Amino acid sequence: MKRWMWITLGVVLFALIGGGVYAFMVMGKTATDSQPQNQPSGGDTANTSSPFIQADFIDLDKIFSVSKFRSGSGHDFSGNGEKCRSMKHYFAPNWSQAGESLRQANNGMPPGPNGKTDINIYSPVDGTITGIQAEKSPIGEQIYIQPNLAKDYTIRLFHVYKNAGIAKGSVLKAGQKIGVIGQYSSTDIAVQKGRNNFISYFDVMPDSIFATYIARGVTSKNDLILSKAQRDANPLQCSGENFAKNYDSDPSSGNYVFLSGYTGGTGTESNLDTPSSSSTPAVIGTPSDSASSGSSGGGSGGGAGGGGGNR
Repeated sequence: MKRWMWITLGVVLFALIGGGVYAFMVMGKTATDSQPQNQPSGGDTANTSSPFIQADFIDLDKIFSVSKFRSGSGHDFSGNGEKCRSMKHYFAPNWSQAGESLRQANNGMPPGPNGKTDINIYSPVDGTITGIQAEKSPIGEQIYIQPNLAKDYTIRLFHVYKNAGIAKGSVLKAGQKIGVIGQYSSTDIAVQKGRNNFISYFDVMPDSIFATYIARGVTSKNDLILSKAQRDANPLQCSGENFAKNYDSDPSSGNYVFLSGYTGGTGTESNLDTPSSSSTPAVIGTPSDSASSGSSGGGSGGGAGGGGGNR
């Protein structure tokens, strides 16, 4: 009798201990799975890729303002089911009266490169050019690059005057010079995943490269990214693919982060769709540079995204 009591007690204890271990493992796994992995600095969860940028795409020493992801600068450039916001970054030099005079003499367009004072553009990754498109505004071309380390992404560089020999199919090394922009011109960069999803350039930039921005006065990547919640709480107004007003001329818009050396007082950027003024540096993006532009686009072929247009 005692023998059966001991056997029964042993079975009960085994069941209790085993059940406790199983519950602990399940709870631990659930807690781990519930944590956001590689959450972007902007507070969104669309990007779960590890940083794959290997070099900055521009000569940052000649840049003094950078627009925020989801800003009201330029024109509507949106995806991920979002509307009426610019889901890319504009990079601009300091505004100057000399540049403004040249712009006004050139029908509002910034003068092209002169071979002496240009701003260099580099491939930010080891990768392949999957397409080159003419821009609707006659300022450079749009270049699509597929990174070797993240082949489901496309990096789009806008308004670039490409070097000789740079073409669709060109294999690039990170840091390789692929073109220039003029000293009074801006350029922009978008990072696209799949057909019509966009993330911030800074969300896929490692801290080792971002250190150059910190050295210019940026405190964190969050400075350069408006989260979806922030933009939704402060919506912009659009008329088609244009912003309904020139938000860059509004000092309260918060479109830009200014880097050390920015001259101040003479402003940020203005869209070519609106008159240029001494209170705003010029953004050369126009609604022709559509967010949906992709592999079936015009010119020399598009990137990994969707249909036509060249924003």
